Amino acid sequence: MWKPQLVRAESSLNIPAIAAAHVIKSYVAQAPDEVSLEVGDVVCIIDMPPKELSPWWRGKRGFQAGSFPSECVELISGQVPESLVNSLRKPVPKKRGKFLPFLRSLVKARPQRARQPEPEKEGVFGCDLGEHLLRSGRDVPQVLQSCSEFIKQHGVVRGIYRLSGVTSKIQRLRHEFDSEQLPELSVRDIHSVSSLCKMYFRELPNPLLTYQLYAKFSVSTGQCLAKDMYLFPGRPG
Repeated sequence: MWKPQLVRAESSLNIPAIAAAHVIKSYVAQAPDEVSLEVGDVVCIIDMPPKELSPWWRGKRGFQAGSFPSECVELISGQVPESLVNSLRKPVPKKRGKFLPFLRSLVKARPQRARQPEPEKEGVFGCDLGEHLLRSGRDVPQVLQSCSEFIKQHGVVRGIYRLSGVTSKIQRLRHEFDSEQLPELSVRDIHSVSSLCKMYFRELPNPLLTYQLYAKFSVSTGQCLAKDMYLFPGRPG
């Protein structure tokens, strides 16, 4: 999945904001080029590509700049806190430009308290696995069951999980599963189906093996490798 990369945090802080948003869903940074968010915070948006191209936006939270999931924030319509406006670099006025009047309208608007976030739509992708299974009453998510059965029947092809599918077809399948529909899978799009499976695991908030068990899995893997090298000393690692 494409995510906008930051060249330098200092240079990102100098980029003028194009919008403002308040955080409706907390997020903990998973990489150096990401920024953590807490519910109620106000964020300056400096890059917001369409969601069909990338679910990641870039923004500034205080003196930190980085990427974050766009679903974690909600744009502020016509109202920006004064402290946020004062931190923005003033744009160079252009002849017959519309940006300066727009900025003036934002400054004149009095800030209001953050509204209570609306209940998020219950989807499939990006949801906690335990909560989703409890809500759906299933033992295995429908998307994984449908895709795995289809791949088992038609997936005897070269590079089934190595080659990527068509982005537009993957997004269509994702939307239909999120809408609790059962899309019709086609053998011609077998790589799109396998890419959809990888996308589901990649977007889990908590990995399938969980962060809490990561250390134990690392130790177990190291012990298995050491035992293998002891039993087969001439075998390459």
